[in-house]
Amino acid sequence: MINFRSCLFIRLKSKTMAEKNYIPKYEFRIFGQKFPELEKLINERAKLVGEQTMNDVYLLTAADNENNVKIRDGKMDMKVLEETLEGLERWAPYMIGDFPLEMEVVKSTVFPALGIPSPAFSRSEYLLNQFLNELVYNDPDLFVAHTSKTRKEFAFNECELEITDVTINSACIKTICIESEDYEKVLETKEIFGISNLEENVNYPTALKRVMGLVEIPGMWQKIK
Repeated sequence: MINFRSCLFIRLKSKTMAEKNYIPKYEFRIFGQKFPELEKLINERAKLVGEQTMNDVYLLTAADNENNVKIRDGKMDMKVLEETLEGLERWAPYMIGDFPLEMEVVKSTVFPALGIPSPAFSRSEYLLNQFLNELVYNDPDLFVAHTSKTRKEFAFNECELEITDVTINSACIKTICIESEDYEKVLETKEIFGISNLEENVNYPTALKRVMGLVEIPGMWQKIK
């Protein structure tokens, strides 16, 4: 059996720094319907540095939560889970490329990242609509999450924080994230804002699949006030 993740990791590691856009960060992320007390604390104590809206298309498979593959503004990128440490996840971002994507990139990078075999290809390159309509929507092993996000971005304790309202295939949910290159800063910031070590760290692929009913939702997801 082909180890898709190992092949992909070797291929990405061989790229140059410029090609990889490589700044790995430790993340702690929660999802839920509302977090009024936590939001209030972040708004009071952290510095607001930006607000933005965005529309993303996530590509998901049932088993893989270690590669976060999405399309935004006509570009495909991904994050690779490199490490878990004290309840945090370190994700490394990579830019796959702009559409149209060459067939060889789709074959050698995109489908291995999703952990499934590549389909038969009929083109040497794919526009975004061709990629989705011909390769993605027809694949029974692939699921698509169309998301719309409104994000507030903050700086605090050498960390980046976000409060984001997310619409996932018309379902609404909220996410709060703390991230930094320094895992100790993320842990400190969690403690400052009163986030228990018992709270589950949930990455985007896992959350999207829970909302879409592709995996079971834990009974306690999420109870932060």
